[in-house]
Amino acid sequence: MQIDQAAIEKAIVEDAVHKLTGDDDLYSRIKAGIDLRIAKLFDERVTALVTDTVEKIVKEGFERTYNKTDGFGRAVGQPTSISKELETLVSTYWTARVDRNGKPTDSSYSSLSRAEWMMAQICADDFTKEMKQHVVNVGGALKDHFRGVLNERISLMLSEVFKVNSAGDQALKNRGGSACIAPPAKPIGTA
Repeated sequence: MQIDQAAIEKAIVEDAVHKLTGDDDLYSRIKAGIDLRIAKLFDERVTALVTDTVEKIVKEGFERTYNKTDGFGRAVGQPTSISKELETLVSTYWTARVDRNGKPTDSSYSSLSRAEWMMAQICADDFTKEMKQHVVNVGGALKDHFRGVLNERISLMLSEVFKVNSAGDQALKNRGGSACIAPPAKPIGTA
């Protein structure tokens, strides 16, 4: 008597499949687990593979050499690449001559490089903000000083006009001022 191992394995698998597919709840849980595992494997492996492939293609595309052509398809100039062209564009952007408003100009008379113009704008903005703050600070200090001087002068003038010994007059006497007129005032109409 000979044991057919393949037949036994097949029978076990068929029995397991029959039991698994017969129990809907168990089948749903197993299917969800398998789907989750497939999604995880896909996310780990396929996403990484796609990302690497895209990065490789982009890098090769930027570094691949080509020739510029004229309107008839004839090569013009030396072979170049996208990365070299971008480098040239960036460097010429900053060295391009601009007028006082930052607009490109061909004139060298009273023009700056775009980099110089940009730095001047940044410095001017910063200087303007700083100066505005200083002007506000000086104006506030001047206002406070004027307010104090005017209050003191008006207080002295009122003390000289009215001979009432008020609480403010007492404070003035304590500071060395006088609330009385020297010499004393004479009645009106007398010489």
